[in-house]
Amino acid sequence: MKDDVIERQLSDAILRGDADTAQAKAKVLAQYAEDPTEALDELYDAFRTAESLHALGEYDEQRFAASASAARASLDVLKSSLIPKQTRFTARVSVGPVSGGNDVMSSIMAAMLAAAGHQAIDLSRATTPKELLRNAEQNGAELLIVSFDDQTAAAAKEFADEFQSGGFSSKFEVIAFLRATQSAPVEPSPYAFVAYDSLELLSGITEFLIRTRGSPSVTANPGVG
Repeated sequence: MKDDVIERQLSDAILRGDADTAQAKAKVLAQYAEDPTEALDELYDAFRTAESLHALGEYDEQRFAASASAARASLDVLKSSLIPKQTRFTARVSVGPVSGGNDVMSSIMAAMLAAAGHQAIDLSRATTPKELLRNAEQNGAELLIVSFDDQTAAAAKEFADEFQSGGFSSKFEVIAFLRATQSAPVEPSPYAFVAYDSLELLSGITEFLIRTRGSPSVTANPGVG
């Protein structure tokens, strides 16, 4: 069976909240797909759709939680099969939610960053801005990706205040990954840039590193922490 057929079946299982089927399809892709990394894109799109349906009220809490469980189950399988790309510009990148904890999208983005060659640390279980910032500092982050959705966008100002008053601004740069239907304006902005989807985030990081570094560097042994 072709990879794209299995990937569609994976996507459907995530949207249905069928963790067993999602995990089974991920195992097939991890073992037999020509490039298992491509399945991450399908996983991202499926879970982003589930997030949107939840924000619109089409998915209640129970159904969204089922989709989140299916996405995490398949992600845990796919991560073991990823082969990081070789790139000249890499960084130690931490990824986590501004608040709330258990943010599946942060885990997905950590895997995508690792596949892109970065040393990515998954901080998806952080529950407050202060906890996220301290964990990033402890992991030696050069960049911190702060994930916002409709439930957490209101915490943008609290994060900005903590980032600046807590002395973190001299330790690493922060990038906002905003998936909310409402904007989360913060002035003055503490962010190097704001991304609204995975492609914009990944390309933006590369452009940022090229712009801010005088010469290429390669981070050894990239992977998801």
